[in-house]
Amino acid sequence: MKRRFALIALILVIAMLALSSCDLIAKIPGLGGQGGEDQGQTPGGNETPGDETPGDETPGDETPGDENPGGEDNPIKPEEPEVLNPIKIYLVGDSTVCAFNDDYLYPRYGYGTQLANYLAPEAEVVNLALSGRSSKSFITEANYETLKSSLKEGDYLIIGFGHNDEKSDDEERFTDAQKDYTEEGSFGYYLNEYYIKLAEEKGATPILCTPIVRAKTSDDYSGSEGHVTSTGDYAQAIRDLGSAVGVSVVDLTAITKAEYISKGYDGAKLYHAVVMGQYDSDGTTVIPNWNSVDKTHLNIYGAKFVAYNLASELSNIDGIGKYVLDNITAPTEADLVPKEGYTVPDYLAPDLENYTPGEQFATTSDGWYGTAFGDTAGNPIDKGFFAKETSDGVFSVGNEASNGKFASGADGFAFAFRQIEADQNFRISVSATVKSNAKTKQAGFGLMLRDDCFINAKSKFSANSNFVTAGFYCDNAESCNALFYRENTTFKKGESFGAMYEVGEVYTFSIERVGQAVTVTVTFGDKTVSKVYTDFDFFAKDTEYMYVGMYATRGTVVEFSNVQFEITGTSQGA
Repeated sequence: MKRRFALIALILVIAMLALSSCDLIAKIPGLGGQGGEDQGQTPGGNETPGDETPGDETPGDETPGDENPGGEDNPIKPEEPEVLNPIKIYLVGDSTVCAFNDDYLYPRYGYGTQLANYLAPEAEVVNLALSGRSSKSFITEANYETLKSSLKEGDYLIIGFGHNDEKSDDEERFTDAQKDYTEEGSFGYYLNEYYIKLAEEKGATPILCTPIVRAKTSDDYSGSEGHVTSTGDYAQAIRDLGSAVGVSVVDLTAITKAEYISKGYDGAKLYHAVVMGQYDSDGTTVIPNWNSVDKTHLNIYGAKFVAYNLASELSNIDGIGKYVLDNITAPTEADLVPKEGYTVPDYLAPDLENYTPGEQFATTSDGWYGTAFGDTAGNPIDKGFFAKETSDGVFSVGNEASNGKFASGADGFAFAFRQIEADQNFRISVSATVKSNAKTKQAGFGLMLRDDCFINAKSKFSANSNFVTAGFYCDNAESCNALFYRENTTFKKGESFGAMYEVGEVYTFSIERVGQAVTVTVTFGDKTVSKVYTDFDFFAKDTEYMYVGMYATRGTVVEFSNVQFEITGTSQGA
């Protein structure tokens, strides 16, 4: 009996030692599996219930911070980041996308100028957008030719039109959003035929953007502020086109509408350009003049806000999404900064109701006034300037003493003019007969449309505000340039017209404004030159009015007759 118990005990000891050896082998890396199967699984790959005893794992078996869970013989390598190939992202669109050079307190910025802030350096942003253009008018521009010659396989094309396509009063820009994209002349037709197909033919990827809303004092964006007009819903036309042709759409209309409603007008206006500053009650601190908010165009804060949202949406689109930086953050009001060096203008619109000019500037036709101002070498009356109506509808304008000038720094001239409200379309044409010419450089005459105007000037000063002309500037005594202009204080000579004008010659000038487009034309005999200014800023100093009229200076005297002026309607704005 004792031998039997001893034998049983020996068998139990051997069994226990065997189990302990198996457990030890299982804990040795590389020796615990059979035939490549994981522990705790049968050769068929099924887990065997009960193989692991609850609570069997001993806390602390793995050293904290162990970054090699696969063991020394089988390390797990960290995933390497994807290498990004260089690409180009082209943008086309209007003033809500393009770059500006303003003298505003809070200058205009298109969202295309800020997109690169949210993208990897391998993505080069090429912003070809132009102010005042529509999907129709852009294809006539040099920037469209640049797009056609530059776009290539692997690039992306972001398309941001709509604001100016709505302008039914402007045949050069209008496209119809009510018609299907397959119908020629429709908004969708231009987007598809000239931008989407172009990109796809080049092997590039098109992406459509709906237009940002215009800021509104109420929360109702069911009208033109939300791009719904009598000629269609322009944002919806883009959405429908994207669905029809399989192109991604970033709905900036919905994004900006939601943001503006959420913040109310007082919050929404912070995203928009502000033309004028004014002094606070302390007389030194410059604060925004909120009456001069541009409800269409963004400031830098607004441009960053839209660009941030655009980038966030792009991150969800295959291909381009990997070029959006990780963890991008929305801009804050700290990004809202005024233009460096901005000074509050001391300009006041002329008080024409109480204007009582002397004989040299007297007029008889209703709505017409005479003046002279700028670099006039002194008091204009003493320096030989006049702009007066000599008979009904006939004006004598000029200077007989070779005073005044048009130059790079400032202008001085006589001006018979009309004041026009900012939202009015108009047309003016005149005949001009040269009566005298001192043959001096910096002289000129014609029609002018400008931002500001001064009356009762008693001395010379630097007048260098924005203007365009249908007329002449003489670079020297032998030749003249036509259609000169000044923008953001920079003087542009225009184009050569030939020899300087002579006494007795008769010219015809005209200026027409339709919305944001201003067309100036000069005709002499069988020669005609013309230029269209799109989205030219006539309200940088006087936000309520612009001034159109007949000018002459520096030894030139001209008789203007057959003056035809009419208000042709209300501008649909930017």
